[in-house]
Amino acid sequence: MAEASALPLQLLVAAFLALSVATTAYASPAPANRSRCYKRLFSFGDSLIDTGNFVVHYANASGPVLALPYGETFFGRPTGRWSDGRLVVDFIVERLGFPYWPAYLQAAAGKSPAEKFRYGANFAVAAATALSQEFFIKKNLSVDQLPPIPPYSLDVQIGLFKKLLAILGSTNQERKEVMASSLFLVGEIGANDYNHPFFQNKTLEWVRPLVPEVISSIALSIEALIELGAKTMYVPGIFPLGCTPRFLFLFPGDDRDPATGCLRWLNDLVLLHNHMLKAKLEELRRDHPGVSITYVNTYDDVLAFITKPAENGFGGETVLKACYPVLDAGPAAVPCPDPSTYVSFDGLHMTEAAYKIMARGVLDGPFAAPPIMSTCNRYC
Repeated sequence: MAEASALPLQLLVAAFLALSVATTAYASPAPANRSRCYKRLFSFGDSLIDTGNFVVHYANASGPVLALPYGETFFGRPTGRWSDGRLVVDFIVERLGFPYWPAYLQAAAGKSPAEKFRYGANFAVAAATALSQEFFIKKNLSVDQLPPIPPYSLDVQIGLFKKLLAILGSTNQERKEVMASSLFLVGEIGANDYNHPFFQNKTLEWVRPLVPEVISSIALSIEALIELGAKTMYVPGIFPLGCTPRFLFLFPGDDRDPATGCLRWLNDLVLLHNHMLKAKLEELRRDHPGVSITYVNTYDDVLAFITKPAENGFGGETVLKACYPVLDAGPAAVPCPDPSTYVSFDGLHMTEAAYKIMARGVLDGPFAAPPIMSTCNRYC
């Protein structure tokens, strides 16, 4: 770690980009199942599924993610993922039988984009919001204060997808076939619409009115994908932010749920978001009966880590602590010896062990109904 941190950041970024091609092939499962399942996966969201887009855009201010122990558990080196290893989207890619495809911003600048995106693309960007960057500027929030509010809100990510779709299909029929045979993961998205204001000292009363606008933005992006011909979408809710070590550190004296130790007021905000999201998805299902739109209940999934740690393989004394509290302690942070016993990796993002269980919940159930693998043969 000491040698890596001593290198100029530009060299670290250059090395990361040079290795990104290798990452797509690293321990990649053979695409043997592709003919029996979805042909591509397209994902949109934030740091929970960003596989490297953030560090491409913020090459000179990417934070700690380009240094170990990020990436150590599976890849053995940093890959731009905000975790010690694989993310939910990586486990989905594995089960679909795809290689680990590159983050969109990594691959789009190179040659032969159609071949690079043969199995889909990941448009998610860490710190991204559902609402636009301009929205927050008008609300007098700083977009440069760390963590920054990037210019890759959900609608911008959808716009990038439209450009790629035009490359993947030269005719309207070809594009419709791409859409119908692909799986779309829209989120997790929305948490940062609340995180950024809280990190800039806004109150709950300031943040709560954003919820309907966030839900509306997510719905508009889903409708844009439907208009293009999408047939199968999974839309995760937000996990319990009130249980993250980052927020517990920022609000140490606030009211906590005695059963979990989590911030009650923040989890109530998340529950409001998830309730409104589920209602909106039900409305979209009624309006588009030929489209499968599935809500993913990440809230209950992650809350079970807190309430039943031993059953999920976590230590009871570590469920509300970060393995590597770098977001709070900075360079003084010391990584834990075994991330697999922790839910949180850095205080805001989770460990590979947690993401693996979350992925299982959406792939096989019970936190998505129907789960992905049960719909796998629908659009062969």
